[in-house]
Amino acid sequence: MTTPAPSLVKASLPPLERQVLELITEGHKDPEVAARLRLGTVPRVRYRLDQIARHFDLEAVVRPQLVHHGYACGAVPPPPLLQPLLLDTDAFDLIRALAAGKTLTTYARQRETASYQATYLLEKTSARLGAATRPSLIRHAWQRQILGPSVFAADLAALHAERPRPSETGRWLIVPLLSGYRLAAPATGRSPTRHLDIADGEEALVAARFLTDREGYAPLWVTQPSQPGRPYRVSWGRRTAAAPAATRPRRRTGPGPRSPQVRLTSSRIRPCPSLFLPLLLLVQGLPHVPAPTRLPHRRLR
Repeated sequence: MTTPAPSLVKASLPPLERQVLELITEGHKDPEVAARLRLGTVPRVRYRLDQIARHFDLEAVVRPQLVHHGYACGAVPPPPLLQPLLLDTDAFDLIRALAAGKTLTTYARQRETASYQATYLLEKTSARLGAATRPSLIRHAWQRQILGPSVFAADLAALHAERPRPSETGRWLIVPLLSGYRLAAPATGRSPTRHLDIADGEEALVAARFLTDREGYAPLWVTQPSQPGRPYRVSWGRRTAAAPAATRPRRRTGPGPRSPQVRLTSSRIRPCPSLFLPLLLLVQGLPHVPAPTRLPHRRLR
């Protein structure tokens, strides 16, 4: 599933509509929102939500999608970040589907699962994040960096795009750094080499020390940037070394004679007898007499 990205980069809402959206993100129901903002009736709250959807250029009023667009566009201040939380692939896909504007019925149809199974997954995921409503589920997902523009959210989306097995997700490690959290996965058969790109050299060494001596994260090495401004790379797993250019065979560019090819079958090189005999005679000081040329025999008539 692709990352749900809003079409607007920056947006602003009128004060009343912004307050309605903020209360929706906190998990308040429509009667509570109407009472707090003194709107009178519930239809007036729904009218404000419809105006927000039109402002975001959305086709329908899907409240989790409104919350996600409000955070991403800057119309509503995002919640403060907390320690990241790892979810399995099903729960992660459910949250992203809700943020993209899909209903629970559409999600169940696309995953070819029963409606009660999708409802159970929603209740289980909401309980783990501590969310009371679907819009507040998106808010907690932003807080736990499951959604949002953080680097950890990008790492999480990239790893879930590989469709990992549950046994693999249990070995993921959250790497704490001063600039934020990063997510690392062990090197496996499908991905024999993995890496993390970190801008600061000191933080790259901190991440390397954190991953040292852990199963699936060895051998581990740090590569310095080749040019200024590029990040440091912390890598682990199978290290592949490229062959140097001097050892690569050159291609023939013309019709000239072929160079002799020597194949070494062992570490000991055996001399050729036809070359060894003249060399031995030269060393002993004896003249070398070439072998007589044998003429073809002619039959006399």
